[in-house]
Amino acid sequence: MLSFKKNNLLFILLLIVEIGFSQQFPSKNFSSIDGLPNNSIYSIYKDSRGILWAGTANGLSAMQNGEVKNYYTSDGLAHNSCWAIAEDSNHNMWFGSHGGGLTFYDGKKFTIINQKNGLINDKIRRLFIHKNLLYIGTEFGVSVLDIKTHKIILNKKIVGCRNLFQVMDFVEINSKIYFGTFNDGFWRIDLETKSITLINHNQPDIFSIHQKKDSLYICHSDVINNAINKISIKDYLSNKESNIHFGSSVFWNFVTDKRGDTYVAGNGINFSTGGIYKIVNNQIINLNDAFGIDSFEVWSLYYDSKTDNLYVGTINKGLFKVDLKQQIKYYPASFYNKSKLDIVSLANIQNIKLILHKKGLAFLNENKIKTEINNSKFFAFAQYSFRTKSRLKEYEYFSSFSKTSIEAFELKGIKVINSVIWVNSTIGLFEIKSDGVILGYYPYSVSAFDFEKVNKILYQVAYGRFCTVDNFKNNTAFTEYPPNNLNNPKEAFSILPLGDKYYIFSSSNGLYNYKNGKFYSYYFNNIWKENELVQAKINDKKELVIANSFGDVFIIDVSKNFRIIKKIDRTQLIGNSISFLECYKDYLFIGTEKGLNIYRNETIRLVDEEQGLTAKAFTSSNIDGTILTMGTQNGYFEFDFKNYISKENASREIKITEIEVNFETINRNHFKWFNYNYDGITLPYNQNTISINFEPQNAQYPNKLNYRYRVFGLTNSGWSKWTKDKNINLTYLPNGNYKIRIQTKDLFSGIITSTDILKIQITPPFWKTWWFLILSFSLICIVIYLIYKNRIRTIKSQERAKADIQRRLAETKMEALQSQMNPHFIFNAMNSIQNYIIDNNTDDALMYMGEFSKIIRQTLNNSSAQRIALADEIEYLQSYIKLENMRFKNHVNFELIVDEELDLFETEIPPMLIQPFVENVFVHAFDSRSLNPTLTICFEQQDNYLICKIIDNGKGIVSTNLNKLHTSKGIDLAKERIALFQFENSNPILISSVLNEGTTVVLKLKSFDFNA
Repeated sequence: MLSFKKNNLLFILLLIVEIGFSQQFPSKNFSSIDGLPNNSIYSIYKDSRGILWAGTANGLSAMQNGEVKNYYTSDGLAHNSCWAIAEDSNHNMWFGSHGGGLTFYDGKKFTIINQKNGLINDKIRRLFIHKNLLYIGTEFGVSVLDIKTHKIILNKKIVGCRNLFQVMDFVEINSKIYFGTFNDGFWRIDLETKSITLINHNQPDIFSIHQKKDSLYICHSDVINNAINKISIKDYLSNKESNIHFGSSVFWNFVTDKRGDTYVAGNGINFSTGGIYKIVNNQIINLNDAFGIDSFEVWSLYYDSKTDNLYVGTINKGLFKVDLKQQIKYYPASFYNKSKLDIVSLANIQNIKLILHKKGLAFLNENKIKTEINNSKFFAFAQYSFRTKSRLKEYEYFSSFSKTSIEAFELKGIKVINSVIWVNSTIGLFEIKSDGVILGYYPYSVSAFDFEKVNKILYQVAYGRFCTVDNFKNNTAFTEYPPNNLNNPKEAFSILPLGDKYYIFSSSNGLYNYKNGKFYSYYFNNIWKENELVQAKINDKKELVIANSFGDVFIIDVSKNFRIIKKIDRTQLIGNSISFLECYKDYLFIGTEKGLNIYRNETIRLVDEEQGLTAKAFTSSNIDGTILTMGTQNGYFEFDFKNYISKENASREIKITEIEVNFETINRNHFKWFNYNYDGITLPYNQNTISINFEPQNAQYPNKLNYRYRVFGLTNSGWSKWTKDKNINLTYLPNGNYKIRIQTKDLFSGIITSTDILKIQITPPFWKTWWFLILSFSLICIVIYLIYKNRIRTIKSQERAKADIQRRLAETKMEALQSQMNPHFIFNAMNSIQNYIIDNNTDDALMYMGEFSKIIRQTLNNSSAQRIALADEIEYLQSYIKLENMRFKNHVNFELIVDEELDLFETEIPPMLIQPFVENVFVHAFDSRSLNPTLTICFEQQDNYLICKIIDNGKGIVSTNLNKLHTSKGIDLAKERIALFQFENSNPILISSVLNEGTTVVLKLKSFDFNA
């Protein structure tokens, strides 16, 4: 009888625990469909970098953020069947295979250690690291490896009862290492003596060992209710037997989470009793349903304390990740042993949670139903009221409501006002006490209602007019507000009191307020032109929070006037349709078809199925303290957000996992632990199309990460659009230096972090490098200089040639001019001779002929010369003057004045340049009236000029004749001759004359032009 009572108590306990675990934990399955090489998961380990390793029957998988990379013997593994994984203090990885020995991985390459290297056996079942030593459990003994040297320092085995010495598990107790074997008991390793010692052989068939505080959990076999023994460490080492036994499967692995809960992996050998279990009060509770694990062949476990995730490896369904945080608790219909729990509305009164569902009203305390009013009770109470309260016949809808069948009865909403529960239904309002007793029924057809006073109700008739009743319990002082008055509400879905007003929210006509019997429309008075409203709440600051049908949310201050404080645009929210609004301090909780949006200070955070919010078709909501309850069509979710909103989140680290250059992956030697091992890359100019893949590190919810990037150094480069894509493509980068910055927006934490992931240098082509440019510039300068020098030489040569030509032309022209002058002189001379002959003056004619011949000889000598010495010119002038004076009977006195500083033999002038001016003196200066006619020729040096003055004291020249003299042919010839050699000498001949006093001609010649 006592045993029966104990069994009943145990059954009740297990039932309570089972019901408790019917709450769903968020979980995710990874199988061969998701990239795993095999669905048999023998080992699991998450390393210090956040990489999740899964050893399967046909390869090793490294998983990050849902991305899977597989390794096989072809990549360097000792064997594809990986049964054990460990990480040493240097953060290098060790993989034990069942058939190929041990594999060491340093992040770049695999190294195999097997029997050829001293390993006792290649079939490894367990790895255990302690104090830089790796303990290796195989099917034929144990090996100990020095992690620093990779040398085997101990090999031990015995010939067991089945010719095996199969090591199943290790445990560290008081700094000593023990191991359990299959059929050969529990042993201790002594490194000092290099021996192993049998400690306990009472139950030699050990499958797994787990230490928790001062106790050991040891799985022996799948004997019903006797698979696991719990015993104190002291008793077990003393070879005592345990008196605590439970479990009915073979349990291959144990883990304990940070709450102290212990989970067990079961896979029965003789019976189909496997699964994932939790140890509760020395009993095991199956959690397959709670964890969403549909396999009963569970082999391996790993608990990640950082993320509070449990990883479960199965033999046939792959790997499962279970979130143990249970931030969101789900209470489905099955939790309350109901087939359906379609939530209509939620509320709280005192410590009672009120759940109005399609079948009734439940009163919950600590999520357990204390009282429930089903639809039948509501309907029966209404029918009873119809029969017993004659005053109800005065209500407008009495006739139709009293004839309504229970099949047409439906609960519509709930509201708590002044500690009274009001439930709205298709047949009217019910008044209910907090203990679940129905106080009254009132046949009002309402879609929204509230109470202005204790007995005065404001309500919207469903699909009808708006009404007030001063005494609603007696249906007296009834007032209708016709819809033709635009200030009167229509199609209201909610009424909320705030200050001294009531605010009424309409699905078609926007916002109204009500005060002292008067309504006011914000829409029709052009205050606020939003008319299609769907949700409304009042926040802690006494502000209206309103959502429209388009997905926008408005925060409005109505304390004084109407003022929109903030508009949260639909583009900021994740989701399109707003199903509920709740307020807590400066947080807004906004339900959409994508999940729960949490808004604060322009930041949006998202809670969805990754946190356990598996159903997102919300029907209702309620907030009580820091607990948000969200109703669905099959149960409700409870979210205690206190820790969530106060949690500080670390910045997100981003690593590059792959780089392609010109569509080819760069050498994997640049990577370590799957990440690019440098902060920059240098590429030539013709390798400038780059693709970069990156991954966040240790991301708890990678699907909630959005990214954008910017390339600094690239002209007109701004931020890219937010995306979940973890790839950057840069095409045809010009040469230069660039820096890529990634911003990560975490929708779980609401934090945006920035990371500079890579510096890129695109080197210019050699023809754009500084040394080439300098060399090219130098060569160009040299070439230009040489061209310039050559051009100068050419120009000088051309100028010399041109000058020679010009000089020759000038000489030729001068010779021509001289040839014009000589005939002119000859003409005058011949006239003189002719005159002598006519006068029969033979002697004078002969003398004249002699002097003339002398002058002709000098003229012939000088005519071919361009310049002659001044002494020769003076001699020539003296001969000419003598000849001309003969014509005047030697009547003209001649005076020659030469500056003593002049060197008559070094100074040169053009021949016969002065002669025309002397000739003019004899022809024009003197007449018969001239007294003592005198011709004076002066040569002197003034600065750089040779000055020649021809002075006479003749009759002078009147001004008109002076102009003719300036333009006479002889003077013009002289000017032209001077200009050919002295073109810069602008006024070389000056003539001045005073009537009856004489004439002076001044020739100004540049002396340096005539120096030899």
